[in-house]
Amino acid sequence: MDRRWIQNPNRCADEYLDGIEDFIEFARRHNPGATRIRCPCRRCKNTLWETIENVGFHLVRNGMIETYSIWNLHGEQLEHASSSNATRVDNVQPIVDANDQVMDIIQDVFPFASTNMNQEEQDDVPTPIDSAEFEQYEKLLKNAN
Repeated sequence: MDRRWIQNPNRCADEYLDGIEDFIEFARRHNPGATRIRCPCRRCKNTLWETIENVGFHLVRNGMIETYSIWNLHGEQLEHASSSNATRVDNVQPIVDANDQVMDIIQDVFPFASTNMNQEEQDDVPTPIDSAEFEQYEKLLKNAN
């Protein structure tokens, strides 16, 4: 599976969004029945557990850890990981993303797309949103591109 999307600085690009969908599908297949998985976004760094939906939001908002190319914390077996999937990164420079401010504004308008990072445990009950609000959210994400 090609994981070059992880390095894409444009988190609104189709390649990046498709990569997130592939990751979420992979995590669901390898963690059946799980309501929470480790979040590999740059902020959570695989140390915090989030709902699968929130992981998707975090990956759009924060980006994925650039060096997380073998998804061993999400069920990928190290001995089966192809060396072509593993990318050696000697110097990781932080990527300054112009989309961060736009994404922060979208998160402020649509708080259901973010989580409270200070809360240790959350109920597994999703925040109810109406479909019109979600359509506005999707439209803003597309326009941000």
